[in-house]
Amino acid sequence: MLLALTLVSSRGLTSPTAPVFASPLRCAGVRCSDPERKAVFSEERSESVKAGGIASLTGTMASAPVKASAVLATLPVKATALASWQISTCVFAVQLFLFGIVYRCTVRCDDNDALRQGAVGAAALCRALGLMQTNNAWTGDMWLQLGLSFGESALAFGV
Repeated sequence: MLLALTLVSSRGLTSPTAPVFASPLRCAGVRCSDPERKAVFSEERSESVKAGGIASLTGTMASAPVKASAVLATLPVKATALASWQISTCVFAVQLFLFGIVYRCTVRCDDNDALRQGAVGAAALCRALGLMQTNNAWTGDMWLQLGLSFGESALAFGV
């Protein structure tokens, strides 16, 4: 029902303006032999990888104190806790890398602060909800876990 209402209400909307770099190469399956366009796409690809790498590095460094405090809270530190910390840090670095690429595409042609904040908030909320461990009933601990995960994510994604 909601999907049908959304589709009907969006019929009257005009299409957004084309991005600055509108090219027929953006369509899947289209090949082009123009070396200049290939060079532009190669540059775009390398810039996206740079953005992902920077986001991964800075976000991981920003969240390191939070993750380290969680490991140190379980003194004496056990090998399983350390392994879990390493895996969660690596997974978070991959999430940050992908977020950096998406964020670059989101803000590339627009100077809208609400769009930027919305992208950070959406990524942080998705990660926080994904990390939440549920029980049979909603408890105060779940709110605390959700708040801490969201805070850590917003700090790392927003850096």
